[in-house]
Parts: sequence; C-alpha cells; structure tokens
Amino acid sequence: QDWEEAPETDLVLLGVVGIKDPIRPETRDAVLLLKKAGVVVRMVTGDNALTARFIAKEAGILDGTEGPNALLEGPVFRKMSPEEKAAVALEIRVLARSSPTDKLILVREHKKLGEVVSVTGDGTNDAPALKEADVGFALGMAGTEIAKEA
Repeated sequence: QDWEEAPETDLVLLGVVGIKDPIRPETRDAVLLLKKAGVVVRMVTGDNALTARFIAKEAGILDGTEGPNALLEGPVFRKMSPEEKAAVALEIRVLARSSPTDKLILVREHKKLGEVVSVTGDGTNDAPALKEADVGFALGMAGTEIAKEA
C-alpha cells in the first residue's frame, strides 16, 4: 500500500502494561538453606542481565558480596577461551542471556574442576545439561518427557 502519511501519526498512548512472573514464595528460603549447607546456587537463564540480576537478588542467589564475574552474559561467556572459562566458572552465580549450550559448557567446566553438579530443568533445551550433571532434577509435571528421561 502506498502511504501518503506514516501510519504511526496521530496515535495516542493509552497505557503501559508490565507483567511480572514472581518467584515462588519458598524459593528464597530454599536458596538460603542450600547456601547455609555449603551448596553454591547458580542461575542460568535466557533473561537479560537486568532481569536476571533482580531475580537472583530476590531469590538470594546474589547478595552483593560477589566478585566482578558473578553475573556474566552468555555471549561474553561463549567468546571466552577454554582457559578463561575455567578461570571464571567457579565465580559465576548468574549466567544471563544464555543458550542451552552455555548451560552444558558451564556444567562441564564445573565437573572438570572437581565440583559435584546438579541441574534443574523443565524443557527439551535443558536435557543435555541434565544428562551431563551428576544429579539432574526434571521439574514439574509440565516438564517435557525429554527432560524427564535425561
């Protein structure tokens, strides 16, 4: 169609909507209990860094005492050399904007460093990391069969 005027002229903003998918009420207590028991809780998510940081703080994964590599983004992690990945793997608490491959690589790095690794997941994309981990937890009834089988 040939527009004489740009179609977005004379528009009126009616409102802005925000949606929050809150963490479960028991999450923070569970994370703090794990931390007290000596378990390091890490979060690997596709969310952007700002969202991931907020969720991690809310869940008790980040508390402000972490070092500069506590929150990394998948694209940065992916570009690191194997030596760089090994050097930061134990410092990472949140890996944002990550891919399923990032999760798998992080699991492998931790295992190479002698860590016992558990992974939680509920989807097809989580299956490789679930299978690679020492302990894998396929979450929820909505978890895909692939995740459950891994």
